[in-house]
Amino acid sequence: MYNDFKGLHNQKADKRFALCYMGWSSLDRRTTLPMLPWLVAEIRRKSEKNESGPAQAREVQLYLSPPLIRCVPANSSNLSVFIFEHKAQFISRFIHNSHDLSYFAYLIRSQPDNPESEMACHVFKACDPNQVPEVISSIRQVSKAALKEESKPKQESDESFYNSQKFEVLYCGKVTVNHKKAPSTLIDDCIDKFRQHEIERKRLRLLNGQRSSTEAPVEFIVGDNPLSSSLCEGSTRRRHASAPNNVQPSDADKNRTMLFQVGRFEVNLISPDTKSVVLEKNFKDISSCSQGVKQTDHFGFICRDVVESGPAQYVCYVFQCASESLVDEVMLTMKQAFTTAAALQSSKNQIKLCEACPMHDLHKLCERIEGLYPPRAKLAIQKYLSQLSDNEQVNIFERVQKMKPASDHEENELVILHLRQLCETKQKSHVHIGEVPQQNASGSTVTSDNSIAGRNKLDVLKNKARSSLTSSLENIFSRVCVCVVRLLQWYCQQYHSTVTVFFLSGKSLSICCFSDHMDGRELLPLSPRALNQDQDPQVSPLSPEQGFGGEKGRRSPADYRALWKKAIHQQILLIRMEKENQRLEASRDELHIRKMKLDYQEVCPCSKEVQALWDRKLSSPCRTKVQWDKEEIHSAVCQGVPKSRRGEVWLLLSQQYRLRHRLPQRQQPPETPYQDLLKQLTAQQHAILVDLGRTFPTHQYFSTQLGAGQLSLYNLLKAYSLLDTEVGYCQGISFVAGLLLLHMSEEQAFDTLKFLMYDLSIRRQYRPDMISLQIQMYQLSRLLHDYHRNLYTHLEEHEICPSLYAAPWFLTLFASQFPLGFVARIFDLLFVQGTEVIFKVALCLLSSHEGEILECDGFESIVDYLKSTIPTLTHSQMEEMITKAIEMDISKQLHAYEVEYHVLQDELSDAPPPSEDSDRLDKLEKANSQLKKQNMDLLEKLQVDWFEKQASVLFLYCQCVEAQNKRQTA
Repeated sequence: MYNDFKGLHNQKADKRFALCYMGWSSLDRRTTLPMLPWLVAEIRRKSEKNESGPAQAREVQLYLSPPLIRCVPANSSNLSVFIFEHKAQFISRFIHNSHDLSYFAYLIRSQPDNPESEMACHVFKACDPNQVPEVISSIRQVSKAALKEESKPKQESDESFYNSQKFEVLYCGKVTVNHKKAPSTLIDDCIDKFRQHEIERKRLRLLNGQRSSTEAPVEFIVGDNPLSSSLCEGSTRRRHASAPNNVQPSDADKNRTMLFQVGRFEVNLISPDTKSVVLEKNFKDISSCSQGVKQTDHFGFICRDVVESGPAQYVCYVFQCASESLVDEVMLTMKQAFTTAAALQSSKNQIKLCEACPMHDLHKLCERIEGLYPPRAKLAIQKYLSQLSDNEQVNIFERVQKMKPASDHEENELVILHLRQLCETKQKSHVHIGEVPQQNASGSTVTSDNSIAGRNKLDVLKNKARSSLTSSLENIFSRVCVCVVRLLQWYCQQYHSTVTVFFLSGKSLSICCFSDHMDGRELLPLSPRALNQDQDPQVSPLSPEQGFGGEKGRRSPADYRALWKKAIHQQILLIRMEKENQRLEASRDELHIRKMKLDYQEVCPCSKEVQALWDRKLSSPCRTKVQWDKEEIHSAVCQGVPKSRRGEVWLLLSQQYRLRHRLPQRQQPPETPYQDLLKQLTAQQHAILVDLGRTFPTHQYFSTQLGAGQLSLYNLLKAYSLLDTEVGYCQGISFVAGLLLLHMSEEQAFDTLKFLMYDLSIRRQYRPDMISLQIQMYQLSRLLHDYHRNLYTHLEEHEICPSLYAAPWFLTLFASQFPLGFVARIFDLLFVQGTEVIFKVALCLLSSHEGEILECDGFESIVDYLKSTIPTLTHSQMEEMITKAIEMDISKQLHAYEVEYHVLQDELSDAPPPSEDSDRLDKLEKANSQLKKQNMDLLEKLQVDWFEKQASVLFLYCQCVEAQNKRQTA
């Protein structure tokens, strides 16, 4: 085995990386993607604190040789001594650590041919965060190579456990139906009613003069006898909350576009504006799905809607898609999701799941707290803990306190650790919904299984009891309020006074007045006065032992007025405190998000003097109307831009550019407001949704699936695809938009994106023909030819054109491969120098690595170096690149090369027609084949002649030898 591995290691494809191995942990097969970051944090914490575990942190060498991956101690010279070894094709997923980019991990799925194998997670730490993408890319290449050689296709059963499909829809409204199976014309009937109600609503608006801002879609009852419409109200909740809720969309003038997500056991309706889930329905509650007959771009589903008072009713939610084909895809996806969910609960599937599974509850918790601010995540975890039994809560609390967490984030990690252990233990004895406990040989049910099933049912009942406890307490509080009102009415009647009460309910303040003018018949039946009419009216229902003052154990009306006044002041103070707490909480969340966005290493940090200069410029009152000196702005940008105010600087630079350069009217973008674009459906939704997870996947702001960052990015890309119909959406724009979102709000980023695309003409390279990108590749090739002839010749000899390595640099403005601090600095120069800076940076990158590229002697090695090694720049190298780019001037050359490209294109267009060229090519091929045949004939003739000559020489030699032998014998 060692010799085989040594032979593999000597091949050119082998690679090695010096890493720090943090450890590993086995996984339950039901572990999902939202749980993985917490598992990585657990392994990392154990290694940092030297706790006992499966493996301790150590320096290692990771050897990659298809199809093997071997982890060897760094100080060991014997490759046969290794920590672990496995095949590359068993790697199923990579995990990035958004808090520390130097950490990464990957999952090993269980092997089908090895029953003893189990899922495992291996965690590593790189010395340089820029090394992590190279390691992951190399491992993926080895895995792909191994999969190609393997005859069996990759098993995707585990992957289906993670995936979910997303579609953009327009919420139309909901209707209440009498049956769970609706007729085929239900969707068309609902749309007609929605339109009738909209017409009626507009008529009422005209009559009233102004539209109400609190209108919501209507709820109809559809059946044999439809009832009149009535407004329905609901309340939104935070994303991934466990309790389902009704949708509360806005009226037709507000944004009703949503993301329709089909998960494993439920469908979610996510609002990109509020960044929250506004509807969540389990598959078991959905009875049917249907598509419109006439309105084929509409669909809906009927589900059970639980009402607090009264029996459950059936509600149909209606949506619209951008096209009929998308509706067909949604219907097919939901059908497949229902089938998959049923298969997961089937006994034939190895991974059995149901909605009551402890691991599924943990998955929903991890999904809910993903990307949240640690204090908010802590509140969600505490809410989840309240559903556990008292013993389980005490056990987890004691274990966490023994470890003495130093922060909320560390405490959350510890709690999730113990929750995962608890859920995995409970999952082993869990009985799925609909399953029958196993029976022994005699036919009787095993007692332990009965007890387990009984405990599970008891847990379900406890959870239902806890969930209904809140509503019960609210009913109790409402009854107490009624009693207080009755007492106040009685007090006003007895003492002939007026009482004003302030009621605080959530965020609203209500004022109620009680006076002695109220009729006694208006008193409630449980009034103290109504209880005993014969009782002395001056006798208080409260006993003197309760601390009343005064002559007869009662307080005077003045005392009561003073007490009420004090209570009112305290209530007002509480309201002010609550508002201040909400403001502080919102400010804290905003600061946390801003800090998360700007989490990158700054290149060329500016001094205090430069920061003060930018502060003065940004505080200037006429900065948007008065042109500043161009050289002064350019000098300030070259000195540096403060990271905390970079977004404001970019807006200022774009405004100054527009003051100096006004686009012609035909080249200006449409003046459609950003909010109006968000209300429309885009046909580019699939391409945008796919690229959301690929855009800055290691950055914390964009790493959360359908989190605040990804939803903001979706809004921005969708709005631009609708604004610029010629370009629509093209791969590469997402990185440009994502970098803008890290420094400014959505609307500011949209305006800046329009500036880059239209004013700086970057949109030309995203057009469908991509002629501008071809011109740019030609210009870069000519720059290499004129300035670095040896490098140009070396690349030409190996047939490596700039489009193989430089196309992503231009399409993403270097954002897809290079560090964020370096890309942000390029953007600084882009706003003052235009697209010329892209060529200058590309030329500097190639020239600085010219010696290393010339040492590469193969096509693959050169391309690999250009794509993998060049982006891994050190901080000093990035500063050097920016300095060289600032000092370089190639504007005249770029213009000359562009003219040269067009001249060459004109010459090619004047060349002979393709038919003549094809005839000439056919003649040349025939002549070539004839020459090859003649060469073969000549070669055969030469071989025959050579053999004949050799035979004659051999014959003469034999005759001479024979004659000599005869002479000797004579």
